[in-house]
Amino acid sequence: MKKSRLLFLAILMFVIAIIAAGCSSEDTADQTPDVDTEDQTPDTTTDDSSTDVPVENLSYYDNFVGPNACAGCHSGQMGKWETSWHTQKTAEGPALGGGDLVWDWVPSKWDELDSYLVLDRKDSNTIYVGTKKYELDEVDYSVGSIRKQRYMIYYDGSPQEAWLATTEDGGISWNLDKSETVQFEGNKERAGYNFLFIELRGEDDIRTYGTWRTWQEQCISCHTTGFNPNAWDEAKEQFINGEREDLKDTFIADLRISCESCHGPGKDHVSGPSSENIINPAKLSKDDPTRQLVCTQCHTRNQTNLVHGNGSNDYRGFKIGTDTNILEFISYTRPAWGTGNRQVSIDGKGRRDHQQDMDILLTDYIRGGSSVHGAMACFDCHDSHNVGNNANNPRTFGEAPIDNCITCHANNAEEMMQVLNGSTGWDKFGHGNYDNEGGRSGNKQHIFNFDEEGRSFGLSPDQYIWALKKDGNASEVDGWESIWPWEIDHYENELGQRTYIGAEPWNDAN
Repeated sequence: MKKSRLLFLAILMFVIAIIAAGCSSEDTADQTPDVDTEDQTPDTTTDDSSTDVPVENLSYYDNFVGPNACAGCHSGQMGKWETSWHTQKTAEGPALGGGDLVWDWVPSKWDELDSYLVLDRKDSNTIYVGTKKYELDEVDYSVGSIRKQRYMIYYDGSPQEAWLATTEDGGISWNLDKSETVQFEGNKERAGYNFLFIELRGEDDIRTYGTWRTWQEQCISCHTTGFNPNAWDEAKEQFINGEREDLKDTFIADLRISCESCHGPGKDHVSGPSSENIINPAKLSKDDPTRQLVCTQCHTRNQTNLVHGNGSNDYRGFKIGTDTNILEFISYTRPAWGTGNRQVSIDGKGRRDHQQDMDILLTDYIRGGSSVHGAMACFDCHDSHNVGNNANNPRTFGEAPIDNCITCHANNAEEMMQVLNGSTGWDKFGHGNYDNEGGRSGNKQHIFNFDEEGRSFGLSPDQYIWALKKDGNASEVDGWESIWPWEIDHYENELGQRTYIGAEPWNDAN
């Protein structure tokens, strides 16, 4: 009998232990929402060298841990992301042991390409191009793999024999004069990964490319994850002063556009997973600016970076989840009300890549600041983890782009889709012909506004917004500059400039 009681007590204790363990597991799962259950153990492997640095001494950039640290809990999202277009923006080239993203037809055609290095700018219409022809296996990095592709090679800023290339259309195309060489004296300011003189759009669409600033100087922040502009600025100064051997370091956390680009640095989240220490864009309220900024921090077109300058036109220095006023960091590409330019039509429609967010901001202004479309974020229609994976509909949710519109517009969806084509019904634009309402074709225009003829439309002349330049003459055309509606408060209260809404403020100087 005594043995039976002992056996009974042992079994009872075992059952209680199992129940307690089950309850404990349920509590833990509740504290970590929206994760896959295939593997709940984070991989904390990271290349971060600051592991032993006290937390209070870590900078924002020390808190990036890389996508492998996310894979354990978020394997479902990782599985989609690993083959998405966000992993195919920048890649190591053959010189660094890569080259997987170089288009298949490129090696056989390389000898025909002007694979010369852009060294620097001589003046606004002239650049120096080195005379050395680079082989494909000398390429350090490639940028782009979907619509266009460019290539970069490290340059130390030393003197080079060069040719001159000139442009007559504002940098859209370049003419390389190989009949005469000049001696480029060198410039350490241009040291870093420089672009070759070519931009490939397809086997039968090979173009020239004249960007003369380095990748690190100008645009690396949006092509990668976790770029540290402070480290780059310090390294560049050291190199120019002869205190550093080279500028081959990229100062990034990941070469791909990975998890932390949108969700913020993950060190704290990996150490103690919680909804409080990571950004979950889809769960942010519509009035939280971060909700839109997770995408628009890169998917926009900037004129310049206001914090780091020196030719940078990306969002470097902006800290997602911490900073919310983007106008403290960048100046948007400029509108040109009534005249138009390469980037913007006369009524404000975007004309080039990465301007959809500006279209949406303009939509919100047109609708009085309370429109459904104006409050939307890119990921409401676009699957950021899976973009590019569905061959039939690579950019948006559903089997076709219209599926997103049907959700709200039902039988009117096809008609509403027409607003996404900014060229329908308007004259074509091009160099020397920018003064019209022509916008982007296909489904790339994102101003959700029609004119009376059913065409995609921005602002009418009586809605144009201007700012009087500092020391500008209010009665002269040149005394005023076009500004965006969301910049009004910034110009008035931060810059102290007078603003005006209407067609011609110089004719209403009072």
